[in-house]
This record gives sequence, structure tokens and C-alpha cells, in this order.
Amino acid sequence: MQYTSTKICTWQMRSVALLILVILVGIALPCDAAPKILFQDNFEGKSALRQRVIDETKWMIIPSWKLSNNEDEHKTLGKKVLDIWGHGVGVSVDDFPEEYDYYADFKAMDGSEARFAFHVQEDEHGGHPVLFAFNGIYNYYSVSIAMKGARYWSQKIGWACKLARNNGWRVFTTPFADRRDRQPDIWYRVKIEVRAGHKFYAYLGEVGAAPEEMVFVGTWTDAKKRFAHGKIGFSMTGDIEWGKGTRSQFDNIVVTTPNFYAVAPKDKLTMTWGELKQK
Repeated sequence: MQYTSTKICTWQMRSVALLILVILVGIALPCDAAPKILFQDNFEGKSALRQRVIDETKWMIIPSWKLSNNEDEHKTLGKKVLDIWGHGVGVSVDDFPEEYDYYADFKAMDGSEARFAFHVQEDEHGGHPVLFAFNGIYNYYSVSIAMKGARYWSQKIGWACKLARNNGWRVFTTPFADRRDRQPDIWYRVKIEVRAGHKFYAYLGEVGAAPEEMVFVGTWTDAKKRFAHGKIGFSMTGDIEWGKGTRSQFDNIVVTTPNFYAVAPKDKLTMTWGELKQK
């Protein structure tokens, strides 16, 4: 009987100790650990004169960026979309942490490739950030989506590391993992999972697709572990002649903590895009 009593007592002590540990871990978790939206923009902001403008509190605008009408009239998109007709990456004002999920709606047009930049960092040359943006003086990772008939490669996903010091690129291309043909001049939604360990994953779906409806198309790991945090941004590749030629369009940018949709209340992210459209 004494042995049984001791066993029960030991089990109870372990249970209490485990409970205390769970409580302490819960207390230790920072508020930032809660799932949340880190950033969002639908390019429907207005100036003091009530004109649609790109929000300079969110973006470091470069000359190749402009707003265009939503000619497709897709219900997921607003009245305006971001239209990029030149090279060079435009980036966010804010930096983002090591891990997040990066969503965007996009359309690659006329043989262009839509490029999404992340962990963008100013090189240590010093100088004005806007000049950096225009001249491409940034270090960053990117993923390019090449639809059928794209100029440099077709039906592939391209991961890249841009090194400002020598204007160098390290590009790694693979066919879409699902081997599905994707046409240009059509709106899609991309999700990029940016993870610790310099691991990155890309998913594609129809414009307006919920995260669980998107399919895995590629992954890449930077074995050299170059950049661990930074800004997000966009660019495109293709034939350009200062306002003419190929271009890509973007809309409904959302950045969340990892797996936000899985742990947030049901339909939370869908509601987010609905709210973006209505602004």
C-alpha cells in the first residue's frame, strides 16, 4: 500500500510540474507570438485630393511603378492595380522578420516574369534609399514565376539571390512541381513561405484562392544562409522600352505570421482580402 501511495504521489507531482511548465511557457511567449497580419495593401489609397496614389508610407516607390485601372474587372481586385513596366526592385518601407507568409495576386503580361523579392537589405554602400531602389543597389532573395511563353524560361519557377556589390545573380530554376501549364495574361495568387534556416516554399492558385486551395510549385534553400530578414518587394523581367513592352501587375498584398490561416479564426484571411477589395 505504501508503494502504491508513493507511485500516485510521484505521478501527481509530475502532473503538477508539467502544468507549471505549460503555464510558464505561456507566460513567457511574447504577444508577437499570436497569429496576426503584419502588412496589407490593395493599392486603393487616396491622396488629400482624393486621387488614387501608391502609399509612400508603405512603399519606396521607383519610376517603373504606376497605378493602372483594373481592366479585367475581376471581383477579387479593386479599382486599381500596381503596374510595373521596368526593371529594378521597389520595396516596402518596413522590414519583416525571419519567418512569415507572403501573399499577392499577380498577372504576368506579354512574356514577362513576375518577381517577388524578400529579405531585401540595403547594401553597405550608404546613400539615399530611393537611389538604391532605382539603381538596384540591394541584396535580396527573389522568386520569379514564368508562365508559358515567358522571355527567359517558360513554365518554371526561378529562385535567385541578388548581390549588389558585383551586380551578380545566382539563379536556380525548376519546372513547376505540379507540372501544370499556366498561361500568361491571367491573374493568379501566390503564397511564399519564408522560413527559418533560409528555406523558402512557393504555392500558386487562382486569383482569390484560399490558402488551402493553392498548390505547391517549388522550394529552395540557401545553403550559404546570406540574409535572415528584410523588406519585401516586386519587380519584373522582360523586354522593356521605358513604358512600352512587357509588364506585370500586382494587387492585394498580405503578409502574415507563419500559418496564420491555419491558426486564425475561420475565414479570417478571406475576410482580410474582402476588406482590402472594399477599401
